Amino acid sequence: MCLAKAYLNKWNNEPVLQDIAYMRLHDERVELETLFGEEKVVLGKLVEVDFAASKILLNEHGSGQKP
Repeated sequence: MCLAKAYLNKWNNEPVLQDIAYMRLHDERVELETLFGEEKVVLGKLVEVDFAASKILLNEHGSGQKP
């Protein structure tokens, strides 16, 4: 099974969460949940989703970085 991995601010960082099965988008935050029920909230916005590679790129507020 190939579930998604989430990255902050750029692809070459270590993923902040793996095995993501569910993602909820809100105005100023993204809620992620793994297949095993682990949850993480990122204060930021969704930038890009690579479905073929199962990767999610998020831009954290206050980082000042572009992907």
